[in-house]
Amino acid sequence: MSANLIAVQNRFLGRGETIYDRLARRREQDGPLSSEALGELAAETGLPAAFVRSVARFYDDLRESPRAERTLRVCQGEACVAAGAKRQRSRLEDGLADLPAEQVRVGEIVCLGYCGKGPNALLETSGDDAGEGARRTQIFSLAGSGAAKALEALLTGAPIDLPEPVNAIYPAGDERSNVLLRHYPRDVRGLEAAREAGIYGALEAALGRPPEAVIAAIDAAQIRGRGGAGFPAGRKLETVRTAPSRDGRRYVVINADEGDAGAYIDKELLERDPHSVIEGALLAAYAVGAKEGYLYLRGEYPRAHRIVGEALEEARAAGLLGEGILGHDFSFEIELVRGHGAYICGEETSLLRSLEGVPAQVSPKPPYPAIEGLRGAPTVVNNVETLATFPWIVARGGEAYAALGHARSRGTKLLSLNGALSRPGLYEVELGISLRSLLFELAGGMAGDEPFKAVQVGGPLGGIFSEAQLDLPLDFEAFAAAGGMLGHAGIVVYTQEDDLVRVGRELMRFCAIESCGKCFPCRIGSVRGVELFDKILEGRGEQADLELLAELDETLRYGSLCALGGGIPIPIDNLLTTFIDEFRRYVPDARVPERVHRQLEP
Repeated sequence: MSANLIAVQNRFLGRGETIYDRLARRREQDGPLSSEALGELAAETGLPAAFVRSVARFYDDLRESPRAERTLRVCQGEACVAAGAKRQRSRLEDGLADLPAEQVRVGEIVCLGYCGKGPNALLETSGDDAGEGARRTQIFSLAGSGAAKALEALLTGAPIDLPEPVNAIYPAGDERSNVLLRHYPRDVRGLEAAREAGIYGALEAALGRPPEAVIAAIDAAQIRGRGGAGFPAGRKLETVRTAPSRDGRRYVVINADEGDAGAYIDKELLERDPHSVIEGALLAAYAVGAKEGYLYLRGEYPRAHRIVGEALEEARAAGLLGEGILGHDFSFEIELVRGHGAYICGEETSLLRSLEGVPAQVSPKPPYPAIEGLRGAPTVVNNVETLATFPWIVARGGEAYAALGHARSRGTKLLSLNGALSRPGLYEVELGISLRSLLFELAGGMAGDEPFKAVQVGGPLGGIFSEAQLDLPLDFEAFAAAGGMLGHAGIVVYTQEDDLVRVGRELMRFCAIESCGKCFPCRIGSVRGVELFDKILEGRGEQADLELLAELDETLRYGSLCALGGGIPIPIDNLLTTFIDEFRRYVPDARVPERVHRQLEP
């Protein structure tokens, strides 16, 4: 079906442009799309109206929605919820209730990438307030007096005089482990400063050697993908390089759709060191023989869009993108694509369908994208952190990188920590550090001496661990053995004030909202899961409901098409085993269900 729809688009729009592109441009120019606007686009392009609407409705920001002069969206990610986002949203909704809906609307968003500063909000201003044909976005924190200031400004129509938050950065204490944050605190966003810092030096050296040398270095480094799956990066490059291509095309796709609530790793890399990410993509392209690439960046990061767009223009003007790069027989171009609010696009096949302009539903694997990816061609799909590591590896050698880390998890990892800790922010650590050392030594323990209850690692699909499990080393295998998943390594800490049953309900709700709908275990099962949690939270639950929840998890785990449905049982099973006491507040005789996927003891 996707192939047929892509062929229709090629016929009516020409190769390379999609209805997603047209919808995104219209949204950027005019704000929220109306039913009439979707009909106009169908008429302009000659595409079936049902197809245009099906693509638009897949994305939060492209679907039909009423317009308002100001739309305030409060983050509902785990870190912001733990910081009081729901309370602040209710406060704002109550305070703005008397204003006309066309003047101010309040909604939700996940996640803005300032998880140590939350709760956060994004204000979108359109119409006359932003200038004719313009649209302005502003991100700010609702912590402290932020909510009161925002409410006052929205009531009076005045500008919101609140700065965009800034995440704290903590490079590795050991210089040899300072891989991804090696340039901090130096400002290397501009090309001149980037070149002075040695960025693009690895590319220059690589272009003097055969492409296989780049793959050999990445392979020797033993680096595994940092987007969550942990697949060996060198093996992926080799697969793409050697896979047959019908028309000779190969692609590199930079996955910057960092949708895990609690994660702002890729965001900080793109905003602070964009040229290292571009250089990493160039190295991957040279290694596999790709001439075209895409950087798919989530729309919730407007600052990153501006900085990356400027960096790409600078690189292009300097001959680092385009034809005959640095005087060699190597050409490569990167197109920046804005995501429009679909968490599932972090999954590689869904992301590729979005780039192709069809509804971004997950595709069965095999074939894997490395064999048959974008437009049916072999495709490297790597996240920002993975690619940003490539220049260091190529410059210093794979063995130097492999000397860092723990067991089969080599190298360093960036971690983003939330505001429940004394020193929230972005950290670079060697893999293998214990959760206890990370939270209570590097991050200074709990803020305000609040008692620790639990920590979730790896976003909405990541495991939730107790104090007894904090000696767990940070590596792929250790987390999997303990019933968790390292994932992208966004970390959210919960205090004794947090109700973990409600946390579980919100995680299941997140899955229900973000499911692409392709497979029924995820599409239907996540909704049934929310219903079970609601029954329990309302005091109507019993042991049979916990047993049914565990059985539902089993169905999701083994029957779902991708990691969203297959991963959401991870935190829920953790709650049903390690944190069964939390359920006894609602089901007094709650016991660990018989069919729960049991994790190993710490």
